[in-house]
Amino acid sequence: MFNLGLVEFLLIFFFVVLFVKPEDIPKVSKNVGLLYRKVCRYFYNLKYELSELSEIEDKSSLTKKVIKKKFDEVPKSPKRIKK
Repeated sequence: MFNLGLVEFLLIFFFVVLFVKPEDIPKVSKNVGLLYRKVCRYFYNLKYELSELSEIEDKSSLTKKVIKKKFDEVPKSPKRIKK
């Protein structure tokens, strides 16, 4: 999900070592893991909902095409000729 390279990872690690006490590192890493899992789940659900929405739109546009085709097949009344 996040494209972290070696430089970004080392920068994050540096700030964690500076600002977090050594005994709090396991708690912080657990919370970061839970946050990452929630964010991934949120984006997965959002992606699923958008795909469902696009499926519904595809079906409705297909239905509109079928209805239009049916109306096109109905014979039209002949035009009135003015005398």
